[in-house]
Amino acid sequence: MVFSGDAGNGPILKAAKIALETGNPNYILIWIPEESENTYKNLLEKTCCERSVRKNTGDCAIGWYFETVNRFHYAGRCPHYVNMKSDGLYGSQIIPDVEGAIESGNFEKIIARIPDSHVADARERFHRVRNKRNYDINNIAAGRAYVSAFITFIEYVQNLSSGIIRDEGRVHKFKNV
Repeated sequence: MVFSGDAGNGPILKAAKIALETGNPNYILIWIPEESENTYKNLLEKTCCERSVRKNTGDCAIGWYFETVNRFHYAGRCPHYVNMKSDGLYGSQIIPDVEGAIESGNFEKIIARIPDSHVADARERFHRVRNKRNYDINNIAAGRAYVSAFITFIEYVQNLSSGIIRDEGRVHKFKNV
C-alpha cells in the first residue's frame, strides 16, 4: 500500500487513521473525490462495525479499508496512478520532503530542490499552501482547497526538480543547476 509517496506515513494514511479512530469521515473526505463520499462513508461504517464485532478479522477489514481509501484518492487525482508510481512520481523522496516542509512550515527544507530562478515563486506558492492548511475539519470545501493546493505544490516542486516547467499548457525544459 502506498500513501502519498511515503509508504505509510503520509497525510492520506494519517487522515484515514484518524477517521477510523474517531468515526468522523471528514478527516479523509478531503482526499477523495466528491462523487465517492457516500461510498467512503459506507466503507468507514462497515470497517468500524467489522472491527468491533469480529476482533479476529479486524486486520483484514482495516487493510481493505486503507487500500480502498488509497484507490479512491488516486482515482480522483490521477486515474493512471499505478503507471505514475512505477515511473517514480509517487515513489520519489521529493514528496515526503515537501510534505515535511509544509507540515513544519520550513521552506528551507526544500530550497535545495528548487532552481534559484524559481525560489521566489516557489516560496509564494508554499505560503499559499500553508495558509490553506488550517481549515475547520467540518468545512470539506476548505479542506479540499487545501488538498488541491498541496498536491499542485508537490507536482510543481517535482517538475522543478526534474527540470520541467509547465506554463499555460506548454512544457518548458530547463537545466536544473
